[in-house]
Amino acid sequence: MVKLVQNRKSEIHMHSNFSDGEFSPKELVGIARQNGVSILSLTDHDTFKGISELLHAAEVVGIFAFPGIEITVRYRGATLHLLAYFKSLDVIKPELLEKVDDMKAQRDKRMRDLIQRVDAVIPERFRGMITFDNVKKAAEGVVARPHLAREMARLKIVPTSNDAFERYLVKYNVEKKNLDIEEVIHLVRASKGIPVLAHPGERQYSLYNPDAGSGFADIETALEELCSFGLLGLECVYPYHEKIGMVAFYLNLADKLDLIPT
Repeated sequence: MVKLVQNRKSEIHMHSNFSDGEFSPKELVGIARQNGVSILSLTDHDTFKGISELLHAAEVVGIFAFPGIEITVRYRGATLHLLAYFKSLDVIKPELLEKVDDMKAQRDKRMRDLIQRVDAVIPERFRGMITFDNVKKAAEGVVARPHLAREMARLKIVPTSNDAFERYLVKYNVEKKNLDIEEVIHLVRASKGIPVLAHPGERQYSLYNPDAGSGFADIETALEELCSFGLLGLECVYPYHEKIGMVAFYLNLADKLDLIPT
């Protein structure tokens, strides 16, 4: 067992260019080192592809790192994100690896459908310019909406990637069929992993969803059910939680339900 020293700086929820991040895993390790971060986990969306590069780069510079992932899951009709952390890649069960690979194929199909939908509503002079192959070139692993946004900006369909989201990629989004959260938690636990619910109070992909009738008062009940499935942790300190002053709320919930706060 590795004994971690208190007050060391850590980053255990981050994305590389293997999903929707800007930097390679090796570059992320360099950024971490420059900022005095000594504990790392890469949690790309629905892929383990960048883990080996991160672990090797971290070992070279003396940073403690371990495998992670952020899996898109469904729960009671909502879409959530589940973080999962593992001792090593070797302990991950083949069934979980296969499920993640299947999600990559789903993401590819979703991107093709999204390109087709967006192509039908952009100004006519740009139609036919967006291709799946060019969008995929920007992604080392899974393709995601940020890659399409950057391609739209490159083609000057929109001024910036943010404009792509504001004008097209939210309104015309294509949802994919996600894995059931209970099944994923079971597979993570079978791999001796730690399942952690990501950003429960975010504006999307969270338990807090007032548009669907789920407010702050409903979060505890949902978490109790997720704990019965085997959930072990709750992401409490998160930029949006800090912005709206809700970190203490989630820390209290984690303490009450005996969840690991991350």
